[in-house]
Amino acid sequence: MKLAFVQDWFNANGGAEKVAGAILDIYDKEDVDIYALFDHFSPSARKEILNNRPVKVSLLQHVPFISKIYRYFLPFMPWLMKRFNLRGYDLIISTSHAVAKGFRSDPAILNICYCHTPLRPIWDMYDDYAEHHALGRSFIYRDYVNYLRNWDRESSKHVHYFIANSEHVSRRIEKSYNRASKVIYPPVRVDKFSLSESPRQDYYLCPGRFVPYKKMDMVARAFQKMPDKKLVLIGEGWGAKKFDKMLRDCPNIEWLGYKNDEEMIRYIQQAKACIFAAKEDFGIMCVEVQACGTPVLALNYGGHKETVIDGVTGYLFLEQTELSVIEAVKKLERFPLNNHKAIRQNSLRFSEERFKKEFVDFVQNASDEFYKDKRI
Repeated sequence: MKLAFVQDWFNANGGAEKVAGAILDIYDKEDVDIYALFDHFSPSARKEILNNRPVKVSLLQHVPFISKIYRYFLPFMPWLMKRFNLRGYDLIISTSHAVAKGFRSDPAILNICYCHTPLRPIWDMYDDYAEHHALGRSFIYRDYVNYLRNWDRESSKHVHYFIANSEHVSRRIEKSYNRASKVIYPPVRVDKFSLSESPRQDYYLCPGRFVPYKKMDMVARAFQKMPDKKLVLIGEGWGAKKFDKMLRDCPNIEWLGYKNDEEMIRYIQQAKACIFAAKEDFGIMCVEVQACGTPVLALNYGGHKETVIDGVTGYLFLEQTELSVIEAVKKLERFPLNNHKAIRQNSLRFSEERFKKEFVDFVQNASDEFYKDKRI
């Protein structure tokens, strides 16, 4: 079978990339061409996710510093993606949180999109992104968003089957595209993020990328108001610059920067709890934390509502405010969640093996249905 696999881009090795890696692993014996707007993976990520396979890229590959400034090229991405002409394949699979479904192809070729989310800056999180954009309240920005919305709806019509990464995203696909979708939860490396017998330490952990929507600055401000509680921050990103100044004279908050998987896991295993304040469509790291038996304090939104058992594996807080974080911490202090085995058991629902089986079954059923009237 000749397969085309399309990803928005390969940059940081995050949740979307791990989904791509699991899908490519399923088809490791097939003839696969991989497409992405650009590939700036590190050597280790390229080996882990792509198995060192080559990637067919767009002109963005040659833009200096594209891995840091790619978000500013969003208006041009639909045009660049459409330059990929995917003909002559037996199957096309895309994984998209931006524009990956916008390539050209033959409608007679089965086209399946694993959708992490409809494009967030133009749909459900429009207000959040506009707030951090210099032109966010201007007519120029509104016209630009309307253009992208029209393109996004139109490109969705070329997808034969949508897979959503959560019930939350499935509802958004229906709202944005008026399309049904099958929910297949992303693969989580529950065996790598394991339960430890080491004693828990007296700190809260907030891991993740330092980008505005993660609200790590809000979590830090909450702990500035709780000087008797220790917070450890792990991560880096384009929103990290303000943290140096912000954390001065805050001895109860420690920012460790980037940590590799082994170091990260050790901090998770020893934490009292991990905090996730972002609006996540699924939230792979929130499940990874539970795989370590560590309780979570998470925003009652999106994927967290599907992966966290409130009062058993963590506590859900209602708002993205410092007060909500403070109240969640106080609740955990009053009612600790110490059944670490039960917390880990919940995470096993999202294993990589389960993902691969459900994905293979779906593709087979979709193929049978799509081609049933086309076979002679």
